[in-house]
Amino acid sequence: MEFRVLDLFCGAGGFSSGMDKNKNIKTVVALDNDKNAALTFSKNFTDATVIVGDITDKGIKDKVVKASFENKVNMIIGGPPCQGFSLKGKNLGLDDPRNFLFLEYIEMVKKIKPEVFVIENVKNLLNSENGYFINQIVSKLTKLGYNINYGVLNAKDFGVPEHRERAIIIGSKSKNISLPVGNERMVTVKEAISDLAFLESGEGEFESDYRFKPKSEYQKKMRNDKLYNHIATNHSDIALKKLKMIPPEGDKTSLPKKYHGKQKFATTWSRLEWNSVSPTIDTRFDTPSNGRNSHPTLNRSITPREAARLQSFEDKFIFYGNKTSVCKQIGNAVPPLMAYAIANAIDEKYNTVCSYEKSDIKIYLDDAYSKVSDLKKNKVKINHIITDPPYNISKANNLNTLNGKRQGVDFGIWDKGFDLFSWIKPYTELLDKNGSIIIFCSYMYISYIIAELTKSNIDVKDVIVWKKTNPMPRNIDRRYVQDMEFAIWGVVKNSKWVFNKGDTNKYRRSLYETSIVSGKEKNGHPTQKSLKLMEELIKVHTNKNDIVLDPFMGSGTTGVACKNLNRKFIGIELNRDYFDIAKSRIL
Repeated sequence: MEFRVLDLFCGAGGFSSGMDKNKNIKTVVALDNDKNAALTFSKNFTDATVIVGDITDKGIKDKVVKASFENKVNMIIGGPPCQGFSLKGKNLGLDDPRNFLFLEYIEMVKKIKPEVFVIENVKNLLNSENGYFINQIVSKLTKLGYNINYGVLNAKDFGVPEHRERAIIIGSKSKNISLPVGNERMVTVKEAISDLAFLESGEGEFESDYRFKPKSEYQKKMRNDKLYNHIATNHSDIALKKLKMIPPEGDKTSLPKKYHGKQKFATTWSRLEWNSVSPTIDTRFDTPSNGRNSHPTLNRSITPREAARLQSFEDKFIFYGNKTSVCKQIGNAVPPLMAYAIANAIDEKYNTVCSYEKSDIKIYLDDAYSKVSDLKKNKVKINHIITDPPYNISKANNLNTLNGKRQGVDFGIWDKGFDLFSWIKPYTELLDKNGSIIIFCSYMYISYIIAELTKSNIDVKDVIVWKKTNPMPRNIDRRYVQDMEFAIWGVVKNSKWVFNKGDTNKYRRSLYETSIVSGKEKNGHPTQKSLKLMEELIKVHTNKNDIVLDPFMGSGTTGVACKNLNRKFIGIELNRDYFDIAKSRIL
């Protein structure tokens, strides 16, 4: 499916710049009230219809709607400005007159009826007034027939050399589109702008039509490289003296306290750090006293081009208008690479083959949180859930054991910030009347998961222990060896649950002993469970031809065990690499 985009409140075009990187998405109509921003947009998106005006004006509104229908718009993106929700003690939400632009956005969705929309806004949108505001937004858009997912994304997780957290709301008529998951690699300030360190304060002027005056070597370089917007602020003598006092990559706090008062540094003067990401780029990045946005080593603030790079704009994207306007356009922009990740998440849902179904096996490349809605819609019923979700135990550290073969406890971004509990109730609702559930978890969260299961019509029967016969060594002089993992076993209340004890008069202990995965069985997943362990659990807790669901399939060990033991299997996995491994093992 191809998407044709209306970008409301488009600004300079950061959102569209990222979305249009996906080959199946193209911005065709845009609206903004800022003439300079609209000029920048029109110069960089030459095929788009760009409308300048106030969305509350009926004539402008009608013009946008007409252009959207003419250009066959089926996606709307944008970040409507809003202020009222952020004030404590106010519960007006969308009724607050300062939030009228949000209502205008929703009205556009109602009129144009796009297949998909994306809203970008400040992080506080999601938690202000205990969620009152976001609940209003979701309620209104759900009534229009959209499946809604929302959360917070940080630009630094998507290749943007900047810490910038933004609330993202994605709606779709026919799909459940989850927010993209970021990657591990951080792009640093040094990688982004170190090659631009050839300007001093006041250098980089060029003519208004963006043809450079080649009067010096740096101007010749910019002309030859077509490096537009690389213009250093012409700082005052006082500002330059202060900048010279601040050490490379330092700030005013590293100076003697006598300099911190009104006579010297009354505000926050700081430099960017080469090997880190930038803090959030705002509209005043050209002002040294505005915070950590001065150059790491040179005595000047960063230039618009440097700020644009920190926002992940390509150098070919040119900003138009005076200096104040250009700074505003860059500071208010959605980082293109973050937008690109959102575009890919949408495209993958609509244009990627992400499910494989055989008579007894169904696996899906999807987010468990959104896929459950599809399963319910299709009235899927299952006998058992056996799953090994992320534990939320990864952390950065300097642990280095076994001659460098083991580097700390960090399994990846998928094991950080995972919502351990809210998936449980929706999935237990898929269980039949005699259903059961087994959830592997860290010992730190056993009581919390038991509490959530109890609230979800599940009787918790036991905590199952997996004892590893060959555990990974760690600091043996100061810690116990970590040779056990745990799983919680529960059954639907008042059910006749499955428990195949075996032909023995002895008690069956809730202890399973196997080795950890090694040798040929290893497939690249860092927390892969033993096939022998999963087969033993499935023999005890399920019967032949039962349907077993794993919402967090990983590399598919539970599916392999089900296939080997003549059980039916449904698996869901968000990570493409692990999904492909599971597919090759199960199908």
